[in-house]
Amino acid sequence: MRALVIGASGQIGGHLRSQLLARGDEVVGTYATVEQPGLVPLQLDEPDAVAGLIADVVPEVVFLPAGWTWVDGNEDDRERSFRQNCEQPLFVCQQAAKLGAVFVTYSTDYVFDGKAGPYAEDDPVGPLNVYGEAKLAAERALLESGAPCLILRTSTVFGPETQGKNFVYQLVRRLRAGQPFRVPSDQVATPSYGPDVAAATLALLDQGARGIWHVTGPDALDRAAFAKLACEVFDLDFDAIEVKPTAELGQRAARPLLAALKTDKLRAAGINVRGVRAGLEAMRAEIEAGRAVAP
Repeated sequence: MRALVIGASGQIGGHLRSQLLARGDEVVGTYATVEQPGLVPLQLDEPDAVAGLIADVVPEVVFLPAGWTWVDGNEDDRERSFRQNCEQPLFVCQQAAKLGAVFVTYSTDYVFDGKAGPYAEDDPVGPLNVYGEAKLAAERALLESGAPCLILRTSTVFGPETQGKNFVYQLVRRLRAGQPFRVPSDQVATPSYGPDVAAATLALLDQGARGIWHVTGPDALDRAAFAKLACEVFDLDFDAIEVKPTAELGQRAARPLLAALKTDKLRAAGINVRGVRAGLEAMRAEIEAGRAVAP
């Protein structure tokens, strides 16, 4: 398979690229701001460059794991949020469709209002913040385009990564440095081990899957419980963490509280994502073996 991974310097993009290469697929990966060996530069706000690269690569699949995921930042800049999380993915999809390529991108549990989770793929949506609104708009625009696409909703992705930016990295780094760290006690999600999200993506592609799928771990737990497990696996003091309800955190964007995602459809396809503790243990093993950046 010839694949283009736009955003291969990021968490999911990096796992996609490495797993595709390990399978023997032909892969071109891009970066926007964080240069890495073997990747080519690409800015999604340069449509001619995007269209030109896709035309040059002639991919069979275009992956777009890149996006603007800072939820509070999205809340402050609606125009940028919709541009980067909706308009740009739709443009990439349209360019891929011209070549008959499948378009694969990622959405979020934040398309739900968190009042009745866990949610299945066809449950009613109702985002509470701009980020969720932009991602939902992208889902709808992609499906309405009629182009062949696979949209994967995921949640709280963690695991080894080259940039060390995800929640677990932040927690470990700050606690080891003796810095304050706060987590909400009432935001329930389904944390997802990054390498497994990438592997599930490729497995779904191999099966010819299209449309919306939930690709998350099996454990629905609040952020404090997630942090406690991370402390246990990385030998940290959970009591050093400040745990507060969401209402006391002063976050600019509203968060869904019970936004866990159901993965019955994924499991029926014979695909599984490992649980939180197993993922954390695998992450620590990768870091200690020198195969991932240390916190």
